[in-house]
Amino acid sequence: MKKILLNKFLLNRNLAKASLFTFLAFNANVNAQNYPERVLLSTVNYESYEAPTGQFPEYLESFTEDLSGSTITRISDKNVFGTSSIRVRHNYAKDQTWNSDGSLIKLAGYPAAILDGETFDFLYWRDIPSYGRWANTEPNYMYGTPGNQFVKFNVLNNTKVTLKTFSNYSSIDFGFGEGNQSNDDKYVGLIGKNGSERTLIVYDIETNQVVGTKYIGSSGDLDWFSVSQLGNFAVVSWRTDGSGPTAGLKSYSLNFDNERHINDVTTHGDLGIDADGNDVMVAYEGPSGWDNDSYVFSARLDGQGKTALFQYPGGIWGGHISCRNTDRPGWAYVSEQCCTSHDVASREIFAIKLDNSGIIERYAKHHNDVAPGNGHSAMAVPNRNGTKILFASNWDESSIMADPNPPAWILEFPQTQLGVEENQIEDNTLTVYPNPTENTVNIKVTGQNNSITAIQLHDILGRSLVNNVVNNENTLSLDLSSYPKGVYLLSVNINGKKQTKKIIRN
Repeated sequence: MKKILLNKFLLNRNLAKASLFTFLAFNANVNAQNYPERVLLSTVNYESYEAPTGQFPEYLESFTEDLSGSTITRISDKNVFGTSSIRVRHNYAKDQTWNSDGSLIKLAGYPAAILDGETFDFLYWRDIPSYGRWANTEPNYMYGTPGNQFVKFNVLNNTKVTLKTFSNYSSIDFGFGEGNQSNDDKYVGLIGKNGSERTLIVYDIETNQVVGTKYIGSSGDLDWFSVSQLGNFAVVSWRTDGSGPTAGLKSYSLNFDNERHINDVTTHGDLGIDADGNDVMVAYEGPSGWDNDSYVFSARLDGQGKTALFQYPGGIWGGHISCRNTDRPGWAYVSEQCCTSHDVASREIFAIKLDNSGIIERYAKHHNDVAPGNGHSAMAVPNRNGTKILFASNWDESSIMADPNPPAWILEFPQTQLGVEENQIEDNTLTVYPNPTENTVNIKVTGQNNSITAIQLHDILGRSLVNNVVNNENTLSLDLSSYPKGVYLLSVNINGKKQTKKIIRN
């Protein structure tokens, strides 16, 4: 996604290719994307679940878990956030919590808590619109549906702009809470409502046009509606299982031609992209699948087949699936939530490859007891490249189970940092936020005896804009309001060692 933003910047200004090489030369911080060891599911020897020991972790306390060696951090706390009623967990496994460049995280609730995407610090509350979904191409924006309007919400200044009013309907809904726009932010699936009457709508955000509609009236028990990640299909899920007109999972072209019946059983799942680049639905199997020793499946939305993904004696029975790892297609992330007494993947978060290889990556035990109700489901959701996973957990702690919703946590799999010779400090020492920004960025360093001794700012052509010596400060603010919108390189000297970060001014 960052690459897309950079390309737009270059094209809009007709810069030469040399500008891109100048930018790359200044990009001193690159993290290689690493994931847990890939193993064949058939070789895994699952062991009986063991509850965590010790005290319930404190807010922003981090520790290393045993399964993959990942770091887990508790990222929310009602007392710290100053609320007694608003949820301080994320919304759902199908709802991406990280913005497009990973600099911000949204939790659930109205208003919603917005966190720093790197440090996980609480930043502010925001009055996000109903079913607010992060834009996939613009870091500071969300889409949502208050009333009968489709709006674009600016998370930086807490304002919204109406893109379209659907005057034929008393209200519209963002897929009944389980919809997402296509990965390029072009198409979105909406549900127009007049009383109990419903109409499915595919809306082109880019051209502000309705592409197709399908009137479904009041018949049938509609679960959710969405467009696929690649924007090729409109997908309808009915709660009733079967193959009838208001049963099972069905896909359509965007103008609602070519109805395809994809699967009889509809269970928890998500729309993703398989290892061959096809739009698919990934979901738990129902009893018909269990009879064939299949417990998770991937079904192509063009109707060209269904693949069994999780085949293991004893199987898995319930939880959530997320394919919000849009920058890492070909994988789905599963948070198994069935039962502690069932050994297979009990309370485990893992990723599974979307082919017929049976390859998985095991991440962690989420230690969440779902007994208090659905609000206590782990519902793990990966960030866009799948290196971090946000989940909810009561950590098997009875006092936390008394709350309607448990706190949120983030798992980070260890990453290898690549950089130029002068980049010798730890990446988590320096925080630059908000990023992207409209005007001002804040610069903060942490760690014992760490302080800022100088800052430099360059544009994408390598021209020096700021070169200031700093008197051992820990926090600074840098005003970018006088510079054009675009990409900049900020270098920060910390005790004589330099670290460089890319900054986007919107």
